[in-house]
Amino acid sequence: MTLARSKALVVGLVSAVAITFYANTAWSIAGVDFPSHSVAEAQAAIDSGDFETAVTMLEEILRFEPENPEVSNLLGYSKRNLGELDVAMEYYNKALSFDPNHMGTLEYQGELYLMLKDQASAVKNLDKLKELCPTGCVAYDVLQAAIERSKDGGEFTWSKKTMSTQAAASGE
Repeated sequence: MTLARSKALVVGLVSAVAITFYANTAWSIAGVDFPSHSVAEAQAAIDSGDFETAVTMLEEILRFEPENPEVSNLLGYSKRNLGELDVAMEYYNKALSFDPNHMGTLEYQGELYLMLKDQASAVKNLDKLKELCPTGCVAYDVLQAAIERSKDGGEFTWSKKTMSTQAAASGE
């Protein structure tokens, strides 16, 4: 075997190893680029009242989509239903930092304000919803009804229905 042929063989082997390494690396990176759960799966867990499972799914999704306002909103909703009110408020604030007009978050945060006996802040969220949907929408209607109940001295209780469930029920 000549020296030139030996060099070509070594270069070929090194190239094959490099291509295999990079191909396998790209494949494994591609396998990590996607969470193992979807927002729809987390929503289904919420709809069934399994907030702990929803939190696990949503936290994973949030690692891949850290600026997704819907994921932060649903995490806030789930944490609120688990009684972790401070954490819920952090997630609602995070969602609104990404999308100040996120109607679901404005409703849910307004409900949390009512739970915290901060009716003035809940009304601010209602006013924002009125601007966003002047002809009416589910988020506005739900928060308005909750505020009215709290004005009458009633304890604020929230439904475990989510916005998508409420919207589907009302035909919106």
